[in-house]
Amino acid sequence: MLATKYYKPMKPNHYTEIPSTFEIHLETLPDYNVHKHISARGITFMHPNNIEVATILKVSLKMISMTGALDFLVKVLKTQKLSGESLYELYCNFYDTNAEKEDEVLELIKSY
Repeated sequence: MLATKYYKPMKPNHYTEIPSTFEIHLETLPDYNVHKHISARGITFMHPNNIEVATILKVSLKMISMTGALDFLVKVLKTQKLSGESLYELYCNFYDTNAEKEDEVLELIKSY
């Protein structure tokens, strides 16, 4: 009998919360290739609309102090209605991106 041991367990999904100081613009995109890479890291934020799970979003993050916006793609993996609020908390993983882009986004969010 053959047994496999995993010395490095998979890390749980990691979601970085986008603070309310950021301006977030969302654009729904068609899922152009279901075999694209979905990262284990992602973002979470509040939104007034419930966005369907598996939706691909183009996210543009902007701060007042920034001259441009940082654009990236995410896939919605979970939505949760906040009790007593008219807001939904969205959990989205990076989609069709690389580690450098993800690090750039997360560093920007964590710097504010």
